[in-house]
Amino acid sequence: MRQIEIDVNKTTYTLCIGYKQDEKRRRAFNNMCRSFWDFDFEAYYQSGYWDDSCLLYSIFHGDTIVSHTTVSIFRTSFLGMPQRLLQLGTVMTDQAYQRKGLSRFLMEYILEDYKKQVDGFLLFANDTVLDFYPKFGFYPVPEHQAFKNLQDSFSAKEREVRKLDLSEASDLYLFEQLVNKAAINSKVQLYNRGLSFFYCYAYPEFGYKDSIYYVENLDCVAVVREESDGVLLLQEVFAESTIDIHTLISALSSDGIRQVRLGFTPVQEGFEYQEYQNEDLTLFVSEPLKTLFETKKLMIPLLSHT
Repeated sequence: MRQIEIDVNKTTYTLCIGYKQDEKRRRAFNNMCRSFWDFDFEAYYQSGYWDDSCLLYSIFHGDTIVSHTTVSIFRTSFLGMPQRLLQLGTVMTDQAYQRKGLSRFLMEYILEDYKKQVDGFLLFANDTVLDFYPKFGFYPVPEHQAFKNLQDSFSAKEREVRKLDLSEASDLYLFEQLVNKAAINSKVQLYNRGLSFFYCYAYPEFGYKDSIYYVENLDCVAVVREESDGVLLLQEVFAESTIDIHTLISALSSDGIRQVRLGFTPVQEGFEYQEYQNEDLTLFVSEPLKTLFETKKLMIPLLSHT
C-alpha cells in the first residue's frame, strides 16, 4: 500500500494505492462502488483470488473516499505479440467533489506511473464522458464480434460436456488449473487470473455460475450462455493448448441453436464478423493500439472488461 498526501486545486487529499487489505478503506471503497454500480469488491476479496494485478487508486478527503479508478494489468498476446496492457475501470467521483479536477489528477497520475511499464492503455467509457478521455491521448475505436451461423442438427451422443459446479472442490481445482495454464485461443488474449475468478467464481449473481462447462474430448472449459432466438454466446475458453473452436461449437450446440457469437476474437478462420456495440460503452485505447483496432476485426474479450 502507498499513501501520498496530494494537493489538487488548493485542497489537500490523500491518494491511497493498493490498499485492499486495509479493512476500513476497503469498506469505504465498497460503499462507493455499491452507490455507483450496485455491486462491490468484497466477495472478490474474500474469495482469495484478488491479486496484485488489480490495484485500487483512490483519493480520500479525510476518511471519505471521493474519487477512484481501478487499474488492472494484463499479460497479453496481441496478434501473437507478447505485450503488457493496462485497463482503467470503475471510474467514479463523489457528486459533491465533481468538477474539482480529481478524475483528471488520477488519470494523469496513473498514466505517468505506468508509461514505462506497459505497452498500451485501454478503457471502456459510457456516452456521458466520451469527450473526457481524448484529452489524455485515448482514441475511440470499433470492436468487431465473430459469429457463425449453424445449419446442422446435433445429437446428444456427440456431446461430451459437463457443467461445472465451482462450489465443488474438484470442479474448482479443474477450472483453476485450466485458467492458470490457458493457451492462446484469441487474437487478443488477455491473461488475468484474478479477473477470471471475479466473473466466474466470486459473484454468482453475475450469472456465470451456471455457464461454465468442461468439454472432455477437448480438455477445455467454456463459458457459454444461451441467448434468445437460438443464439449461443461463447464468452471464453480456457485450455492448455490451442483448440479447434469449430469443434468446440459443435460440442456445445444443440438443436434450436442457429447462431454462435464469440466473446473474443478467434485465431481460426471460418467466422463472419459484425461491428459490436456493448450497450452505451465505447472502447478507448492509447496510440499504440489505435491502428490495430481500426484495421483489424478485433474485440476485447468480454470477460476481460473492468
